[in-house]
Amino acid sequence: MFTKLSTLTALFAAAPAALAQTYTVTNNCPGPIELMLRNNSEGILQHGDSVVKDGLGTSAGFFYTSTNGAYNDQGHLVASRAGFYFEPNYWYYYLVRSEGHLNTGISITPDQPEHDGFCAVARCDDIDCPTAFPTPPTFGSPVPPPATNPAPKPPLYQCKVPGANFLITFCPSGEWPASS
Repeated sequence: MFTKLSTLTALFAAAPAALAQTYTVTNNCPGPIELMLRNNSEGILQHGDSVVKDGLGTSAGFFYTSTNGAYNDQGHLVASRAGFYFEPNYWYYYLVRSEGHLNTGISITPDQPEHDGFCAVARCDDIDCPTAFPTPPTFGSPVPPPATNPAPKPPLYQCKVPGANFLITFCPSGEWPASS
């Protein structure tokens, strides 16, 4: 009995660690950016700076920057964004860019090797990129896709590796995008 209880305790204690993602955010833009997460400022990142975010759970919210025209004249957010949806076992990640506007290029790179379309790099560098949604997607089904499904097609990406970590890079090209 003691052995079974010890094993169960160890499994439950390890479960949160198996599902915890680490997000490393890097500014490769030619100037400083203000990092935003869940509509809150996380501070200024100078060119070349990185910050690590963890403990965000299975629905991290959007990573974006308020820099370089992230809001339109009416004050609406039009920033390029990195989004994640891991609940309950979707393991989705994706980019969003507003129609006809891109304040910064952005990419998401999983720390797992790409295989059969899974764990691919998501990257958008221009206002016409087909690798980003024009509006945030809605995930309506409470049932995750079958484990045997093939990888989704961009602009939706999937990395079904529990504990996969992600690098989010603003301006992966090293330049601001062309004016929209």
